[in-house]
Amino acid sequence: MLASSFLLVLLVPAALIDPFFASSPADERPVGRLEKLHADGSAELATANGPVVVRDLVSLRRSTTTLPPLPRGPLLITTNGDRLPGSLVGGDDRSLHFRPSFTESEWEVPLASVSVIWLTKPPAETPCDPERYSWLPANRNRDILRFRNGDVASGTLEGFTPGKPTLRFKPETGEVRDLPFAEVSAIAFNPTLARSRKPKGPYARLVLSDGTRLAVTMATADTETLKGKTLFGSSVELPIANLVSLDVVQGKAIYLSDLKPKRVEQAGFLGAGWSFTANRNVRGEPLRILTAEGVNTFDRGIGTHPKTTLTYDLGGKYRRFEAVVGLDASCDRGRAAVRILVDRKERVLPELQKLTAGPATAVRIDIVGAKELTLIVDFGLAGDVQADVNWGDARLVE
Repeated sequence: MLASSFLLVLLVPAALIDPFFASSPADERPVGRLEKLHADGSAELATANGPVVVRDLVSLRRSTTTLPPLPRGPLLITTNGDRLPGSLVGGDDRSLHFRPSFTESEWEVPLASVSVIWLTKPPAETPCDPERYSWLPANRNRDILRFRNGDVASGTLEGFTPGKPTLRFKPETGEVRDLPFAEVSAIAFNPTLARSRKPKGPYARLVLSDGTRLAVTMATADTETLKGKTLFGSSVELPIANLVSLDVVQGKAIYLSDLKPKRVEQAGFLGAGWSFTANRNVRGEPLRILTAEGVNTFDRGIGTHPKTTLTYDLGGKYRRFEAVVGLDASCDRGRAAVRILVDRKERVLPELQKLTAGPATAVRIDIVGAKELTLIVDFGLAGDVQADVNWGDARLVE
């Protein structure tokens, strides 16, 4: 079964402003204004046909808004993957005081929950993930300061000067120094002291219009405001108007990027192949896919390149496989042949068999009782030139 979620926008009356698509284990995908979001994972929508209650919510997605790129200005990156545009206010020897751009509130973020904080906009060539920063040594066990002139120092962040935009830093050799924020570009925190808190039950990952990525527990909402709590303990309150998407993690859907395939086959066109990548394209960059609304930046999914075959064990546990499949938005002239097999039988999807640059295809496939799912990305007419195939939001729904 093949369905394009983008076409559903045509069914929304003009009276419904900024509607959401709601995805759940049910086959229907209602679209309408969000009236209520409950802590039990259900949502109430006002649709063209009246109120609808969605049980076991998997995701909410704005119907006419693209998923924005990752923020590139001053920001905080947490150990659990949050990306928060905003400004460093101060702190102490245990926490940062940080003001996110979407609120006037000041958050207290434990140092153990922080991966990197940028006080300035990162240079244009900076990779999106801290583990790929060229100025961070491998296997480090110290805090690292990057200065605005490009110099780097290794040592220990001792804390902050109360009431002043100044930090206290002890280099590996030498005495403790007081450094004004105006001299510092970024702080990367000692990964051996990092602590990533993952809830035991379902929680929500939010994408906001300014590019914010934020995980929250106990998410509730009405027509105006969404509330919840960050994984590091701060209370969240933000306007619903800022919300672009909400995905429930550890609920009724599991993402392929969180699973290990039971079989992987990869081969290059003229040599070594490209390894598939979780939550990034094969070049380590965000999963950017063109849809009818524009270029979307997906946080979860799989990056592949011809020739790749990935086989996942389903164990008969899931109802549906869904994904948004297209060439990476940087590929403007590539070709690929994509096939999907369920229990080794192909589901014929003509839009994927001759995949070219252009709007992606939204795939929803019935896999009730299936034991095995296989994704095949093969060479197109141009071999493997510009043939990076991204699978945005690739997930199995129970």
